[in-house]
Amino acid sequence: MASVARLTASDEAAYYALARYAFNLPQSASRDRAFASLYAHSSAWGVGEPLESGVLGTHFEVDFAGTTYQMSGLGYVASYPETAGNGGISAIMKEAFKDMRAAGETLSYLAPFSSTFYRRFGYEGAFDQVEHILPAAAFPKVPQRSAEITVHRVPFRAAITAMQEVYARSLDATRGGLRRADWWWQNLADHYPAREVAVATLGDRPTGYVIYQRDPDTFRIVEQFHDDLDTLLALARFIGGHRTAYRRFVYTTGNPESLHDLLPDPSQLQTSVHAYMMARIVDVADFMQRYPYQVTDLAPTLIAITDDYIPENAGVWSLALDDGQTTFEKAAGTPQISLSIQQLVKATFGVRPLQDAYNLGLIDGDPFTITSVGAAFISRQAQLYDYF
Repeated sequence: MASVARLTASDEAAYYALARYAFNLPQSASRDRAFASLYAHSSAWGVGEPLESGVLGTHFEVDFAGTTYQMSGLGYVASYPETAGNGGISAIMKEAFKDMRAAGETLSYLAPFSSTFYRRFGYEGAFDQVEHILPAAAFPKVPQRSAEITVHRVPFRAAITAMQEVYARSLDATRGGLRRADWWWQNLADHYPAREVAVATLGDRPTGYVIYQRDPDTFRIVEQFHDDLDTLLALARFIGGHRTAYRRFVYTTGNPESLHDLLPDPSQLQTSVHAYMMARIVDVADFMQRYPYQVTDLAPTLIAITDDYIPENAGVWSLALDDGQTTFEKAAGTPQISLSIQQLVKATFGVRPLQDAYNLGLIDGDPFTITSVGAAFISRQAQLYDYF
């Protein structure tokens, strides 16, 4: 088995060279700064001397309906072609999970090049991305409800403070999304130098923003958050003001809600849903103990979890809720529900209810108990507005 090393600051240049080669990344000053920032806020593992394969795990916090979890965001998982398939990544993942648990990182997210490959390590699809495409000529006329809301174009870095305030108030960002640290906002500016920002304000108070990118024939809306309807309409008027300069508008979002009913002619809007990021429960005891359950009471229930890569997660667990107080601990006995760690991700992240998973033969157990436990989990699918 390949020997895995915990990489240090002295290995940054070698890792950056590996990442640029593996992903065919052009080098630029802004990309150099973005990678340096990412590496400084990450753990890194590698095999080979000189470096042959590597995995980067960036230290993030996520907001799960008000509960904060530490999360390791895996990225730049790479091998040189002559060493690919030699088991280097598999060896790294085992060590990475041990280090994540030791660091208190309860969850891990990643953007998969192959979902099948990462399911081997316990990851499962948790986040979708929705793309809305609308011809510019079909952009509706937007009324102005409040003249007190103003919208101004602001350079990205200068807009960060305002965006931070609005993002922190958004409920959409609390559905498994990042609690964005200051360094991450700065990293976004370096990583996406072509993106621009417009900020909506009420007096001196920011109430919304839109991050966008102007391509030759497409106005791309990358991110949009707002506090209220007046702000949403003001931002929509700003966006619509570009209709004569572009052939189409493209809005990419983690929010799965349909927009067809908001348009005079819904047939003009093309909406597609794509699998986006995967999630992994690294420490099931901490995750389930602090999970934001949707009921206050649940009779003790025995749940058998299989996890081939993190043995501490596997086994029979007892879950009980008593007047909002959670108990989740190892137990003995015949399980009432049996499922894999991947199916637990889908249930707790709102991807697929436990009852549906049972009906599809994806989990086993007592139907009544499955329905009761399923009602305790968040039903709306998790949302993510970042990429790493």
